[in-house]
Amino acid sequence: MRTLLVAIVMWFGASVAGADAKSEAILLFDQGLKEMKAGQVEKACNSFERSIATYSDSGTKGSLAKCYEKLGRLASSWKLWRELADLAPSGALRRDAAAQAAKLEPKIGRYVIKLANPAAGISVTINGQPTKLTDIPVPIDAGGVIVRAYAAGRKDWSAELAATDGDVLTIEIPELAPDIKEEIKKPPPEEIRKPPPPAPSNKRKYLGLALGGVGGVAVIVGGVFGVKARGLFADAKETCGGSVDNCVSDRVVEAQGQVDDARSAGTLSTVMFVVGGAAVVGGMVLYITAPKATEKLAIKPLAAPSTAGVALSGRF
Repeated sequence: MRTLLVAIVMWFGASVAGADAKSEAILLFDQGLKEMKAGQVEKACNSFERSIATYSDSGTKGSLAKCYEKLGRLASSWKLWRELADLAPSGALRRDAAAQAAKLEPKIGRYVIKLANPAAGISVTINGQPTKLTDIPVPIDAGGVIVRAYAAGRKDWSAELAATDGDVLTIEIPELAPDIKEEIKKPPPEEIRKPPPPAPSNKRKYLGLALGGVGGVAVIVGGVFGVKARGLFADAKETCGGSVDNCVSDRVVEAQGQVDDARSAGTLSTVMFVVGGAAVVGGMVLYITAPKATEKLAIKPLAAPSTAGVALSGRF
């Protein structure tokens, strides 16, 4: 029972609201007729528009179409007659509306839109109203035409043109320029100052001096063994009586020992000269270049029955 009561109240409220809207629309329609008779065409069109917005009626649409024609808005009038030709409640009204539309059709102005770059995703408005991008001429009222074209990432383009009755207005829209926005300049990051590099180490230079000194000692030792070798060889010649090639038979063994000792001393002298010379050259290189030392230089003496010298290890 309560549900039925609510439904009745809602229906009654809707009926009252509909009746009020229709009554207001009738008042606006009557006002428009009076304004038309008084020659106030623009005010009359406004009253008819408000009446239709309140309560749509075919008779009011016909009056608005006539008002638009008097105001010079032929395209708007033609659109209303075309609508009534399809939707008017009676056949007579539909035929009359179709005849009125046919009479206006050759007089109305039209426009077509041509895009320089059809694939750019451009949207276009005509007098603030979105329009479809078609090559079919679209009816438009005579007068000023404000065209605006826009697309994402592009600068807007606009133009003020003029449409005339009976002509086709060609609206050519160029390719929209890229919209390059200036980036906000950020302050450069503060420069991080690195601490100055440490002063070059002198260890390499000291190693060069040490190596050169060792090389010098080796050269001196080589010279000593060289002198000794010459002395031993001279003793062998004296033992043999002046020549080791024609040695007296009973002194061959003694002379042979002296010759062997002389050869060992000579070999050792040669080795020490070579090692000492290399050490001197290496020491000079280390001293001159003096790069930063990365590893310690190790110097080890070498000794063998027939050789003597030093071994160097490290990274140069």
